[in-house]
Amino acid sequence: MPQKKVYPTNLFIRFLVFIVFSIFIWRHKVKKQMPKEVKQLKTPYLVLANHVGFWDPFLAGHFLKPFTHFVSSDAVFRNPLLRFFLTRLGTIPKKKNMRDSQVIRDIVAVIKQGENVGIFPEAVRNWSGVTSPMDSSIGKLIKMLKVPVVVPVLKGMHILNPRWAYNLRSYPMCIEYKLVFTKEQVKNLNSEELYKGIVKAMYHDDVAFQKKRMIKIKSNKRAEHIGHALYLCPKCKAIDSFQAKGNDFRCSACNYAIHIDPFGFFSSTSNDKLYFENERDWFDWEEKELIETIRLKYRANYKEALFIDRAMEVFKNNAQGKLISMGIADVYLFCDRIEIDFKEKDLLIFNFNDLQTINPQTKERLEIFYNNDAYRIAGTRPGVSALKWEVAVNTIWKERGLKAKLVPYIRV
Repeated sequence: MPQKKVYPTNLFIRFLVFIVFSIFIWRHKVKKQMPKEVKQLKTPYLVLANHVGFWDPFLAGHFLKPFTHFVSSDAVFRNPLLRFFLTRLGTIPKKKNMRDSQVIRDIVAVIKQGENVGIFPEAVRNWSGVTSPMDSSIGKLIKMLKVPVVVPVLKGMHILNPRWAYNLRSYPMCIEYKLVFTKEQVKNLNSEELYKGIVKAMYHDDVAFQKKRMIKIKSNKRAEHIGHALYLCPKCKAIDSFQAKGNDFRCSACNYAIHIDPFGFFSSTSNDKLYFENERDWFDWEEKELIETIRLKYRANYKEALFIDRAMEVFKNNAQGKLISMGIADVYLFCDRIEIDFKEKDLLIFNFNDLQTINPQTKERLEIFYNNDAYRIAGTRPGVSALKWEVAVNTIWKERGLKAKLVPYIRV
């Protein structure tokens, strides 16, 4: 009797998804660069891709034969529609930003049954189109699996589908496939050498890519929702002060104003100096600036709130895994805790030792795992950045010596 497969797929759903993304690829002029050695590679092998857009697994896996099982955050499975499709596509769930030994066993099981596995080593979609730092444990995983490694590099995906935007743009992206390691090379190299090889092969910078191409972005909403990624004003240092409409955004605190041109680059429209010509440089500056600000206040034993998000809707997972609203609250970050103040209910207090993960989702949503309970905090007004929480909390964890909790992609 044949052994039952782990993470089986539904052929009809696979066919349906293939048709949908064939149309997507045609519509958005997605090109592939695939060398002969990748086309002829026999399964199983490991697929390691850079992570930029929501549709990355579907696009990176579309051109690969046979089928690839991708690993995805368990957060997306909370959406009933996505859960329906992902389970039928054999998607392997992983706890986001947490050590998860079960996902390793699942990956090994899929490889052993002769099928490919796809992973995004950055762990999350990057915010500025530049490949993020990744955990060195990926080298150990490659060594353990003992299979060839293919890297699809998605180029232009951040321009087509930025993490912070709500709508796709029209931009001709491409996917470059590389056979980075053969089975023999995996056998002969150590885990550190494998890790360094993956970091080099995966690195991509969409700002530099666009500077060379200078292809127009077909969108009249190039600035809308950019405040999710760019939350700190370089002129007045206000947080979450940006208002965006169309191709322009402005700081409501100091009126510093920026226009995003048809190629995705910045110009000042407020008679102020241009601090940054692109979101990559702005993003890198604000991360360093916020980290240093939080670090200095922590070391000075600062007692006031570091920042506050007001009128946020708070949800908590019930026993069935469904998010249930707890009400509207103000959410405070202090140097030693997070407070959720419902005004007319008991105060929720999360200390940093028992806080397991904190990570931004799409739109104005922040997810928190505390004492094995899942919470979601959602903004009731546009433009509230959840990203600043992840940067600030990781800075505090670092200061408190809680290094095991740190994510690799924030440079604290």
